[in-house]
Amino acid sequence: MHASEVVILLAAAAAAGAVNALAGGGMLVAYPVLVAFGVSPIAANATATVALLSGGIGAQIGYRSEMKGAGAYARALVIPCIVGGMIGAFLLLKTPPRQFAAMVPGLVLLATLLFAAQAQITRFALRLHDALGLPRISTPDAGDTLRAPARMLLVLQFVISIYIGYFGAGAGALMLANLGFMGLTNIHQMNGLKLWCGMLTNVTAALIFAVQPSLVHWPMVLVMTAGSVAGGYMSSRVAQRVSQRSVRVTIIVIGVAMAVWLAANAIRSRTI
Repeated sequence: MHASEVVILLAAAAAAGAVNALAGGGMLVAYPVLVAFGVSPIAANATATVALLSGGIGAQIGYRSEMKGAGAYARALVIPCIVGGMIGAFLLLKTPPRQFAAMVPGLVLLATLLFAAQAQITRFALRLHDALGLPRISTPDAGDTLRAPARMLLVLQFVISIYIGYFGAGAGALMLANLGFMGLTNIHQMNGLKLWCGMLTNVTAALIFAVQPSLVHWPMVLVMTAGSVAGGYMSSRVAQRVSQRSVRVTIIVIGVAMAVWLAANAIRSRTI
């Protein structure tokens, strides 16, 4: 890699790490940059998954105190997340590259819409839960001890984990909605469980991608891992001064722009 490419990758990964720490959605920053560097869509997805993994693990460690009382949930979610992540990763590897390239603009746009509507989706899930007359199992502010989760939550998380293993961007909104529909209202516990599920699934997918020959671009991973860790650390230092709303608006604009750019590239490649 040229020095200019290293600088761009560092900057993109630092931005992705900061965005993940502040609001989630770092994949929407990292993935398009790798595609712009000429990495094939499937390899870009795999490389970004591995490169941003350290940030996800760090975020989970940072949230461990918020998961007090959620041990039964965390244990029950291990198998759905791991098995779902495996299936999603293998589905990605079996997808023809041209087909995946054609799907990517739609996936990026879907992820952007999920990211934009995360709060509304979670509130809708809570209202639906209440409308069905189901009991709430945690209160908004207390660190409640949770019983073992319902089977429906595990089934839905399994399906979400397949998506995470396949592409994953924007899945945070789906996980929070799933937890809300099951009656959780303590947002700190919910975020901790969301990060736990995301970490388990992404670690599983990353391990599968890592053993595939010539799929993951390891020099890029090394550069981007350093940038992601640095971005996550710096964002934690300035989080009090940065409006999450401005971060979210910026990511939404980037996501829509990237979806349009990727769609234009896909159309152009078909006409050449």
